[in-house]
Amino acid sequence: MSNKKSLFYGLGSGMIAGAVLLQLMLAAPSSGTLTPEGLGETQPGTAAETMTPERLKEAASVYYQVYEKDVKVYLQPQVEELIGQRLAEEKKKQEAAAPVKEIYIYVQSGLALWQVSDMLVQSGLIADKKAFEDEMRKRQLTGSIIAGAHEFKGPQTLDQIITGLTVK
Repeated sequence: MSNKKSLFYGLGSGMIAGAVLLQLMLAAPSSGTLTPEGLGETQPGTAAETMTPERLKEAASVYYQVYEKDVKVYLQPQVEELIGQRLAEEKKKQEAAAPVKEIYIYVQSGLALWQVSDMLVQSGLIADKKAFEDEMRKRQLTGSIIAGAHEFKGPQTLDQIITGLTVK
């Protein structure tokens, strides 16, 4: 029994401390609410329901951001998504409103690949002459350019330009 003496002292002390704390909680007045006069002070008899909406809003704005009921509040991911949607809509509007640029190229029979690529660079269809020539050689289409007029509407990719020059 002597070796459990400290265990019983600890249990007894804990029970006494718990009982004292319980009595203190029951004896303490109920939690007060904010007073209409001073923000942050409590008064036991004042309830939040008796405060005017303006005073309640003022009291809550000390610790929180307060918004009207009809105000929509967005989180950062929602804001970014909405901005992305608006940007996409504006981009579509600008693309639809912008006139389509038409470019006509006349390729004479017997022109070499470098001459055709020079015409494409001068007309603004391609920016890199070497990339166009390398792609034509890679696809083995250097001799497949069709002579005649070729029409290109709007911005074109390299694949579309090659197809437009080699397919009738």
